[in-house]
Amino acid sequence: MIRNPKRWGRLGRTKATMVGAMLVSVASVGLTTTVASAGTKPAPLVVGAMFPFTGAKAILSTWGTHGVAAGVYAVNAAGGVLGHQLTYTYADDAADPADALPAFRQLMLHHPTFLVGPFSPTIESVINQFVPNNVVDFMVGGLSTLDNNTNPNWFRTSSSDSNEATAMAYFAISHGWKTAVMLFDNSANSQGFVPPLMAAYKALGGTIQSNQVINPGASSYTSTLTSAFQNNPAVVFDSMDSATAATLFHDAQQLGYMNRPWIGDDLQSSSQGPYAAAFGPTVTTNLYAALPATPSGAGYNTFLKDYALRFGKKTTVWPTTYNEYDSIVIASLAMTMANSTNPKVWVKDVTKVSNPPGTACTNYPQCVALLKKHVKINYQGAAGNDDFNKYHNVFSGFQFLGFNSALNTHQVAFVTPAQLAATVAKESKKG
Repeated sequence: MIRNPKRWGRLGRTKATMVGAMLVSVASVGLTTTVASAGTKPAPLVVGAMFPFTGAKAILSTWGTHGVAAGVYAVNAAGGVLGHQLTYTYADDAADPADALPAFRQLMLHHPTFLVGPFSPTIESVINQFVPNNVVDFMVGGLSTLDNNTNPNWFRTSSSDSNEATAMAYFAISHGWKTAVMLFDNSANSQGFVPPLMAAYKALGGTIQSNQVINPGASSYTSTLTSAFQNNPAVVFDSMDSATAATLFHDAQQLGYMNRPWIGDDLQSSSQGPYAAAFGPTVTTNLYAALPATPSGAGYNTFLKDYALRFGKKTTVWPTTYNEYDSIVIASLAMTMANSTNPKVWVKDVTKVSNPPGTACTNYPQCVALLKKHVKINYQGAAGNDDFNKYHNVFSGFQFLGFNSALNTHQVAFVTPAQLAATVAKESKKG
């Protein structure tokens, strides 16, 4: 269902119908316009984005919309793409595969030049639609089943869950927590963590005592928890939606199981978020969340400036916002290099503007200036180097966040790409 871009901050449960004059104005935009007629203003280029505005994972829409808006602001402030300004429209997939294809079809009515999103829960429902519909997609999320992607129109600007799972195992073992239970819900996104986490933890000398698959929405998880904790594990690995976590955390508190570290994925990483609020009195000592490393350097600093100009200096920089921002910039640079807004043409230039070799550039106007001089560039973005491998995936280190008494996050550890690579090498030796 299409969302009004001016109301994206409202995460109500009722799905909205298409509204807003901006959406009407972009409905007839074509895909292949590259040069406007003399004296006319080039038509805007549409960025379509799919996020869950409703449902248990609606918080992800806050992340996604902030990143898209910041990226569009940065490109438009520098003159747009080949004279075109960017505009955007959103669709609600509710993080539900059943809603994803209808949402995608609604987006396609607005003839987007490229898409940002969806997140992991729904990407597999729409990924095969990108090539037939001549649209390029930049996904955000770590679904491990796409680690060996072969779709030429799909790119991922965030690191895979396989890497995040390996980092979770490394973090636990580095603290001496060598026995664990796993509590992951039955979604494809959460279950994608399980094999790489188990492999990494075992390779580093850990033992998984119990692997429980959590069915979301149950009224009680007492029996599941009792079974999982019967051997007194040193650490818990978990991933589930916030509503399920609220019930499960409550039951675990009643059973006395919150007296040890719980390590969750990036869903748990928000300051003052629902996971931290539900965790209970030991949140400041026992709740941790993995998150792709908060970038640094010139590219990230440029992003922060653009983000502040778009939203104000005091606005929270939400997780993944730099990934969506980079997606917008990379697509815009690829169109600039190709001198075309036709996805069939510029998709081949995505890796040319983002990967080495080339002259490093860290902001959109700088990169465009180099391209106009016919200089090969290597965009170093807000999220890092943005170097896509042959499967159109990127790789990064991971930070681990803890929480203070106000439920705000702070970094407690960082697992480097080199440490992840060393862990993977140990897995290979152990077969």
